[in-house]
Amino acid sequence: MSLPAEQDPRGTPAPQGPSPVTPVAMRPARDARYDWAAERTLLAWIRTGLAMMGFGFVVARFGAFLRALGGSASGTAPDAGHASASMVAGVLMVAFGMAANVVAVHRFLRNHRALSRGEPVDPSPTGPAALAVFAALLGAVLVLLLGGALLA
Repeated sequence: MSLPAEQDPRGTPAPQGPSPVTPVAMRPARDARYDWAAERTLLAWIRTGLAMMGFGFVVARFGAFLRALGGSASGTAPDAGHASASMVAGVLMVAFGMAANVVAVHRFLRNHRALSRGEPVDPSPTGPAALAVFAALLGAVLVLLLGGALLA
């Protein structure tokens, strides 16, 4: 016995028109490579911040080295200005390293939220540019400190 195309085996007519359950459009899976790239960027920023803090500690101790070098080389009392200048430069580098880590976490969380929502990531060049300018300025200060110590 064959049934008409409009009926199912229970004898009820098949629904005409749209089905009562409409399929939901599935979001495409998020590409994990973007998340991994954001994590690598965070780790690079943290590595840079830690390096700045470590180098800042060395620079802060550079004044003691200059005092020892100046005292043993010439037999005269070393200039206390170099020691305090290197201490200030070192403390600034440590503070900037800490700030770089805070900025890194903020940028990572902002980018992670944007990726989670499917929004475009807006890479602001402000953080890296500020890091480069600050590193150049501190480099100039260190050149002046080292040059002044060696010429004195």
